Amino acid sequence: MDTSPPSSPHAPTFDRTGKLSLDHVYNKPDPRDYFSTLSKLDYRVPELAKPFFKRLLEARRAASDSADAKIVDVGCSYGVNAALLKHDMSLDDLYQLYSADAPDDQRALLARDRVLFSGADEALSVVGVDAAQNAIAYAVDAGILDAGVSTNLERRKPTEADLQAIGGADIIISTGCVGYVTETSLEQLVDASRDGQAWMANFVLRMFDYQPIEDMLAERGYVTERLDGTFFPQRRFVSTEEQDHVLENLSRRGVAPEQAEREGWYLAELHVSRPESQAAIALEQLVQH
Repeated sequence: MDTSPPSSPHAPTFDRTGKLSLDHVYNKPDPRDYFSTLSKLDYRVPELAKPFFKRLLEARRAASDSADAKIVDVGCSYGVNAALLKHDMSLDDLYQLYSADAPDDQRALLARDRVLFSGADEALSVVGVDAAQNAIAYAVDAGILDAGVSTNLERRKPTEADLQAIGGADIIISTGCVGYVTETSLEQLVDASRDGQAWMANFVLRMFDYQPIEDMLAERGYVTERLDGTFFPQRRFVSTEEQDHVLENLSRRGVAPEQAEREGWYLAELHVSRPESQAAIALEQLVQH
């Protein structure tokens, strides 16, 4: 495994969970440093999540008997999942768009993106939630997201404007924020969703405990299923030190590491929660090809 950190002026530091801190790229005025850094780490979970989100979206549309749908993406950064789902791009497309070939001038970059993201699935609205205000602002200005909320819901209640943006969601999704975002935020999003019954689909790193979120949802009449035996690589470890942190976290949870984790990968699992009345079809059947 390559143990060298991604090219950056910052020495690698680790956050409270033991993961590499990428705070220096999460809230830049535009996405170039974000995608450059994550591409070096072989970040891939949104691409792997895309077909599962699409199948859940189809099922949710069928359940509501409406082509119109609204997704709230938690921890959305620069609208990665929106670009993949609403604009039908790939993660490789995004890496290429914001590579060294991208316009150096931010205004030119934004102008390019406004044209690029002008065509979309008009029946699908994607609202991003992320504490990174600059990332949200860029994604909304570029037309990647339909709207964005940068209030930190772990610390504050949503404002009226926030509720207007997130209200009426059909599905709430995430691809890596659980462990930083807790039931505190997700409870507020569920309560603001369509009839308080949005479906929820979270790709959760195995080192984090999903049980508190599952318990919160169970109190609201939800059934949660995990796609058993299916693991999704999120990204490579930046170093053996980061890998050691993850293996220690797994050990504390009583979770045996998978071979991919021993070989240098973060692994996530898919947890889907639905109101009991809408969960008659098992998850495995719901998302099958």
